[in-house]
Amino acid sequence: MVGYLSKWFLGNVGCSLLRLNWMGRDGKIVLAEKTVRTIPYGFLAVLFPVYLSQLSFGPVQIGIVLTLTVATSALYTLAASLFADRVGRRRTLVFFAMTDAVAGALLFLSASWWAPVAAGIVGNMSVGAGETGPYLSLDQAILPKTSDLQRRTLAFSVYNLIGYAASSIGSLISGLPKYLGTGVSAYRPLFLAYLLSGLAGMVLYSRLSKRIEEIRGESETRPVLSKGSRPIVFKMSALFSVDAFAGGFVGQSILSYYFYQRYSLDLSSLGIIFSAAQVVTAMSFLFAARIAKMVGLVRTMVFTHIPSNVFLATIPFAPSVTPAVTLLLLRQSLSQMDVPTRQSYLMSIVPEADRTPTAGITNVSRTSAQSVSPFLAGYAIADLWLGAPFLFAGLLKLGYDVTLYRTFHRAKPPQEA
Repeated sequence: MVGYLSKWFLGNVGCSLLRLNWMGRDGKIVLAEKTVRTIPYGFLAVLFPVYLSQLSFGPVQIGIVLTLTVATSALYTLAASLFADRVGRRRTLVFFAMTDAVAGALLFLSASWWAPVAAGIVGNMSVGAGETGPYLSLDQAILPKTSDLQRRTLAFSVYNLIGYAASSIGSLISGLPKYLGTGVSAYRPLFLAYLLSGLAGMVLYSRLSKRIEEIRGESETRPVLSKGSRPIVFKMSALFSVDAFAGGFVGQSILSYYFYQRYSLDLSSLGIIFSAAQVVTAMSFLFAARIAKMVGLVRTMVFTHIPSNVFLATIPFAPSVTPAVTLLLLRQSLSQMDVPTRQSYLMSIVPEADRTPTAGITNVSRTSAQSVSPFLAGYAIADLWLGAPFLFAGLLKLGYDVTLYRTFHRAKPPQEA
């Protein structure tokens, strides 16, 4: 069995990943920048709540800061979905890379309590297990232009694989402050790396060609979404908001805080755990594209998500750190297979002109719903039970899975026709 899987990986996926000869230059730039920005996102998601805790923030206050961070990302995503095609996707992406550089500068230059709050508001740092925000919406709209229809799901799988692989490196790096000194000053080298990643992102995105833009006439005016796309996009947005609201209870920063408090783990141990979780998640994307070819995009989204949510809900009942980490890894091996399949499905069932607003609207709904959850998770941890967020998230996500399948299992995208 292992030999068969290895042969399949090398023959069907390995060469494509190494050469990417089926993807255009703009797609490769998008993948490169995805790597550059998600390494810092990986270590920020792990150490940010610990850093806030060392600045004397309590659970509820940490939840509020994380909520502000996600809420700002939602506003940025909304702005991108409404204006990016008018002012230019390339210019918009360069601007958001600049905001990350500013956020990194704030964290690097000041150890006052207000600096991480301001950085969370200004920047686009990800505090969950996966990336949300304006980058994701615009990258989603660009990627279909860089490969053919039959490789679209593979393109999104590679995009997410690279993001999680880079994030796993970031998670490992999150343990560095332990070896760089004592106190909050030990975090400064990593905050400098975040600043530099924003500057590198500005350079990379500025090299995108004009082919990534959505072309329209000078006097052309049209609604944000075409009439045919609206029902599908609005239904998807409503469902995705439920999933994201649930996911916000167990974002990576909340998970990091949970393991930090429950098992008294240091940053090095947390970094290893979440790096392993990101690697497992990254590998799952390779199988997502293959499974989707066999059973369809919607079935892949639902049938992999349900068992992952069962694993999630049982984590707080683990008697020690080893079974808890095992359950986390089992959950991560399945929980994100719906991401590339969801992105491919959405970009396939709407016309090219609707891709940016579709990605933007669905991501705004996800990020907006998710913005409330960290505060509620902090409140639940402080006043109910440390494991309460896991139960809330698991049950809500199971409800989302059932509703999604009942609503969309008959709606086939073009590549499944």
